[in-house]
Amino acid sequence: MVNTARTLLAEGHDLTLRGVAAAMGVSPAGLYRYVTNLDELLDLVAASIDESVAADLVAAVEAIAADDVTRRWLVAWVRLRRWALRHQDEFRLVLARPRSGEVSIREVSDAFLGACLRALTTHHDVRMPPVPPAAEQTVVALAERPGSGPWPATLAWLHTRVLASLHGVVALEVTGYLDPALVRSAAVFRATMVEWLARLVRADELGALLAVLDAELAG
Repeated sequence: MVNTARTLLAEGHDLTLRGVAAAMGVSPAGLYRYVTNLDELLDLVAASIDESVAADLVAAVEAIAADDVTRRWLVAWVRLRRWALRHQDEFRLVLARPRSGEVSIREVSDAFLGACLRALTTHHDVRMPPVPPAAEQTVVALAERPGSGPWPATLAWLHTRVLASLHGVVALEVTGYLDPALVRSAAVFRATMVEWLARLVRADELGALLAVLDAELAG
């Protein structure tokens, strides 16, 4: 059912219970054995998309040495952008359904990107931003990371800011808010990534990382 829905989405179709049922060769009522409504189906599809994205990110950094932590983080983000631009309908669905109730739909890809950032901050002397009082309660909750142990609140806040910044640029690119010429040149994404690299790594490392960034963006 989920695979059928994803195929329809990739072909440019709007997802409806009737349309998915027809593609599966069953009646719409038959789908109610699996889902209670369209919202539940869309949540399942969005979660499946996120798992695929995360698998692609993991595969992208496998060839990079484990101790080359900044490059792994950089490559993961560039590959997320590349995937989003090549699978815009699927990415838009994930954007439209960031949560199912209190559960994050993007939990798998978010966890991997967060793990890359955590490794980067462990290997480098990163100046962690203080958590503002207004966000403290929420950030403390975000710091509870299932499967990886709790994060320092400052790391959870840093990751949240990176997500809002880089994921935000990708979202603006995919949804058409940025001029197509800026998307083709990757100028906004590159500038945003350079700003983060300048904050996260030593100045003497920046030149080599910018070469990696430009090679990845050209890929």
